[in-house]
Amino acid sequence: MSRNNQTDLPTDLPTDLQANLNSGKPQPLPKHIVVSGQRINLHQWKAKNVRDSILLGIFTIAMLMAIAYLIAIAFEPAMAAFFVLIALVISLTQNVVAFWFSDQIALHAARARKANKDEHRYLVNITEAVAIGAGVPMPEIYVIDSPAPNAFATGRNPKHSAVAVTTGLMAILDRQELEGVIAHEIAHIKNQDILFTSMIAATVGAIIIMRDLFYRSFHYGSRGGGMAPRRSSRGEDGGGQAQAIAYLLLILLLILGPILAMMIRYAVSRKREYVADATGAYITRNPEGLARALIKLQNYSGAKLEVSEGVRHMFFTNPAKSFNAKTAFSTHPPIEERIDRLRRM
Repeated sequence: MSRNNQTDLPTDLPTDLQANLNSGKPQPLPKHIVVSGQRINLHQWKAKNVRDSILLGIFTIAMLMAIAYLIAIAFEPAMAAFFVLIALVISLTQNVVAFWFSDQIALHAARARKANKDEHRYLVNITEAVAIGAGVPMPEIYVIDSPAPNAFATGRNPKHSAVAVTTGLMAILDRQELEGVIAHEIAHIKNQDILFTSMIAATVGAIIIMRDLFYRSFHYGSRGGGMAPRRSSRGEDGGGQAQAIAYLLLILLLILGPILAMMIRYAVSRKREYVADATGAYITRNPEGLARALIKLQNYSGAKLEVSEGVRHMFFTNPAKSFNAKTAFSTHPPIEERIDRLRRM
């Protein structure tokens, strides 16, 4: 079977995946996996992702309302209720967009197009077999026209999900390697990782929006055309001190908030890559296929995948290779470490 002919059917799938495709029934997956020496219950991990996503949404609303209140106290105490209302509208909008439309935003940002069943039958059949093996509905399949090998998953839940694969990935990987990458991405869907990362992105984005609004208003205010610090209408020293404290707290929150949120986002993302690697290996029963795929991506030195910075963290490996490392601002763990862990499974 030629990998260059994408209309070929995958007739030589591993025994488990071929059985999935023939029977339409998943092979049972283990309830627990071991990641970094830690025993993880996959059902509890999925429930935790859903719970954390809800808490993140609440946290986003509370933080933006707090920022708005501090802005009002520091600049326009009489407008506190109005500022808080604006923050509530922004935060609710961010959460709704993150939940309902994050998949379409990500696919558009990656310039992905929907796969054609005739042109990409090979990819479609492998994805179907892996989805059955994982016990999730068949995700929508998209193709990114780029020679750089990579892939990502997106969507709010397994029933509303998508997997996007570059043409470069299909060109350089053999069947077992492609199965491994697809299984890794479907593991993100199965474990509800993509919902959680979408909510984190919404939190960071909402804080940045409030920060930019504050900076612009303060800039125009210093020229007499916008907000500028005003003494409380009470005219007392206590009011002035409260405004000064609110102003300092606001500056710290707007500077440190996005940084801390992004560090949390990156740390969470790194751990989820390890869990998705392990889950994907259990789905295919073939950790070596995924390890070989990682080696090929690590050794790739051709054209770069040009995508928005906002979606790079979603990919199988970060298109910016420096972010596949053990640093606070890395979205992915080192590739060589992921390979080593897979080969020790």
